[in-house]
Amino acid sequence: MNSAFAPLSLDETVFPLRERVRAAGLPDPEALFLMATGTGFLPSRARDLEELELGELAGELGPWSGAVLRAGRLGALSAWFLDDCAGEEASDEPRPAWMAALPVWLAAASGAAVCVHTSAGSALPSDELGRVPLAPRSFALIGDHVNFSGTSPLVGLGESRLGPLFPDLSHLHHAGLRAAAEARARALGLVAREAVAACTLGPALETPAERRMLARLGADVAVPGLAAPLVAAGHAGLALLAIVAVTDAPAQGVELRSVLEAASQLAPSLEDLLVALAPDLAETAARLAAEAGS
Repeated sequence: MNSAFAPLSLDETVFPLRERVRAAGLPDPEALFLMATGTGFLPSRARDLEELELGELAGELGPWSGAVLRAGRLGALSAWFLDDCAGEEASDEPRPAWMAALPVWLAAASGAAVCVHTSAGSALPSDELGRVPLAPRSFALIGDHVNFSGTSPLVGLGESRLGPLFPDLSHLHHAGLRAAAEARARALGLVAREAVAACTLGPALETPAERRMLARLGADVAVPGLAAPLVAAGHAGLALLAIVAVTDAPAQGVELRSVLEAASQLAPSLEDLLVALAPDLAETAARLAAEAGS
């Protein structure tokens, strides 16, 4: 591990980085859009857009060293936009587990009250209870999740000003935002419904047997790399809306290329949904900020 980076804790990394972001002129956010599907054209639909490469502000930031943080306004909502690239960089050097979700804590420390996470995942088969599988090319609005990744960004974290030692995740996924997303999707003619996500490790796609197992354990969609930002949002106290673009049906022989193609085709509809959700996100963020200040 880089000797200059090793001694730093999460708090020692986040708070100085927050001040550097502010000094660079980026406004504090009300909401963080952390997008494993890629931000695409969403930032271009915001007003007063500014951008900043995080690696220019600090030393070793792991996978975020080359990440570009964009800030702008979607309607009345002050937002940050960032690709979730935590799983894209391979490294032989060990890093603290919390590094995988660093932007979540940075946004929370900067004033954000809401986190919107987008990803792509595979529909799981029906189980003995007869649950109807998610339709390909639809959107799963995550109401709960099961962490099958075998890890957590809180491993080794210990005491932190950024959240409690054992965060309560029982109400992590914000019901009000999920309901708003379902209504906005319906108005746009998009197919979206509540689902349970199985957070897998990746990068390999699941085997048919693994998909059957995940379905039997109550999950509707399998998403590699999803656990870290969700758990971090819970630890940071952010209201979370996780949306999964369902790329394929529960069948054998799925190829990564077809998954990526389906995710790319769904991207414009996902962006439309997020833009339509901006008033709901702004209202929720304002209400949570008022409650925190009272």
